[in-house]
Amino acid sequence: MNKWKWIVLTVLPLFITTGCWDKRDPEDREYMITMGVDKKDEGYIISFAPAKTEEKEPKKMVCEGKTLADAIASNDSRNSRKTELGQLKMIVFGKSILEDKILLMSLLEELERSQDISKKVTVLATEAKAEACIESMMEEDNGTGLFLWDFFKNTAKEVGVTKGLDMDTFFTELAEQRGSSILPRIEPTESGLYLGGGVAVVNMELSTFLNDKEEQGYLFLLGEAEGAVLEADQNGKRVPLRVVRGDVDYDFKPQKDGKTECLIRLRIHGDLLGNASKDAFSEEGTKKLENLFSEIIKTEIQNTMKIAQEQDTAELLGLAVRLRRVDPEYSGDFWKDVTIVVEPEIKIRDTGRIR
Repeated sequence: MNKWKWIVLTVLPLFITTGCWDKRDPEDREYMITMGVDKKDEGYIISFAPAKTEEKEPKKMVCEGKTLADAIASNDSRNSRKTELGQLKMIVFGKSILEDKILLMSLLEELERSQDISKKVTVLATEAKAEACIESMMEEDNGTGLFLWDFFKNTAKEVGVTKGLDMDTFFTELAEQRGSSILPRIEPTESGLYLGGGVAVVNMELSTFLNDKEEQGYLFLLGEAEGAVLEADQNGKRVPLRVVRGDVDYDFKPQKDGKTECLIRLRIHGDLLGNASKDAFSEEGTKKLENLFSEIIKTEIQNTMKIAQEQDTAELLGLAVRLRRVDPEYSGDFWKDVTIVVEPEIKIRDTGRIR
């Protein structure tokens, strides 16, 4: 009995200290930084930009499958290193996958269930193939795409060209806005990757693409246009103004005719960036410029709203969900029931002083 007791006490700790049987050393894994998703027949083409290591430069990896898990398993079967998604920073959705509602929903369900992929991964979309974006990344920043992740983490909120969107927020918007959201847009060009504009998803499929100005109007509606640069014409001169601070309030008021008025108030502070005449810094000149820039912002917002109207959705810009927060029972036709009034108020600064 004592013999078996000593055997158990000796051998048992060895099993406890070995950890997971399938544990792999870091050098046995391929850490992916960026993933692109395109459509292939009834499945997916998955493109990866792996992390750079001391051993080798990163090279694009492509795999196919009817599900994401299937594609990754296929990739693992052809490589000596296991695909590791724990370090994934970005996912790019290609136009083809966004156009297929069933495949897109299946992919999003798989991503939402995944225990390997962080919900803080940055998501983007492109009118081109996601694989083409991955290829462009391989030519920049040592092929990882980390420069884009750094941009959204550190810079996007300061330049006013596109919003940052992580997967967790994307899922929240889709749930609250009934399958609608605007993703930041990325496009491969001859001179490299271009970031700006947006990609609109309505009812869980591609709706339309927003250009830079239309995306900027959307950012004003979100109160996230800090860093946006506007240009006004002052006596033949182009006068630029940079938005340095701004916020937005929505006020829904029932009207006597049964409709609802949505008053959107924007309070913007901005800096002139040269080129202005001396008259611009007089009290009267400054007021004229403030009124001029207010009209420019109002027009940008209205142009962006026209896109939502043309797509027959008020969910896209978050307008309907704001009304439902005020009136949870509302279920009518937003564009027929609601009158929108946009009131921008701009204060121009020069050397840190509000005029």
